Amino acid sequence: MITLPAGKRDIWPGFSLSLEKPLRFEVGKSYYLKGANGSGKSSFIHQILLPELEGRTDLYVLCLQQQMHLQLYALRAQAAIFKPGFAIRSEEDVWRYLWQDLAARQDDLPVYVIADEAYNLDIPKDMQRPICLIYSSHRYQLEEAQIVEFVQNSPQETVIYG
Repeated sequence: MITLPAGKRDIWPGFSLSLEKPLRFEVGKSYYLKGANGSGKSSFIHQILLPELEGRTDLYVLCLQQQMHLQLYALRAQAAIFKPGFAIRSEEDVWRYLWQDLAARQDDLPVYVIADEAYNLDIPKDMQRPICLIYSSHRYQLEEAQIVEFVQNSPQETVIYG
């Protein structure tokens, strides 16, 4: 489990994110980062959430960025070298590629899946590993996801409710 304490965080000059209360992300649950464009969802992921996960050895992190088409090029090249014949054409193929590597590992560490503006979340149901999904999307909302809402109080501040 990851707990982010309540409080205000300066993200860049003239913009801050405020957590009204501590925010917890638990394994076995899904969290939908909901808010308008420019409300700070991506900034939250990059400036608060990922630094919190960095360097931890008790979990795995899979993070897909908004510019997924750029990640596709890198993963296509990696797959061509390390897994000849594994074709990566879409975001769904990327998930399949990443899950395959995790499924082969001989441990039971949880996976924190972070998807910033994901187009297609296809998490295999047979994945034998605890998962915490944290995602934003303007295309869909998973039914079981808990909402973490980003509300802009002003151009300088967004409040996060979770």
